[in-house]
Amino acid sequence: MKKKGDNLMEDLYFKSHEAKIIFGLVVLGGKPQMDFLGIDYSHYSDKKIAEIWYSNIKDVLAVSKHEMKDVALENLEKLYKGMKH
Repeated sequence: MKKKGDNLMEDLYFKSHEAKIIFGLVVLGGKPQMDFLGIDYSHYSDKKIAEIWYSNIKDVLAVSKHEMKDVALENLEKLYKGMKH
């Protein structure tokens, strides 16, 4: 659950939620990436949680015009593939 001040950092450092997601998928890796994108053990142990997370991220990227969209989608697919049971 987000706290009142959480959006302040997002507004200061990212132009949009879309840009934040793309940054997390393209620039980060490993544990920092997982933490940034809100991925935890439940995404690997519960197929439904993984599907919901994947669908939400993919919906944001589907309408994106960002130049790194394709790389972000590729990395999203890799992450999700690792979550499948």
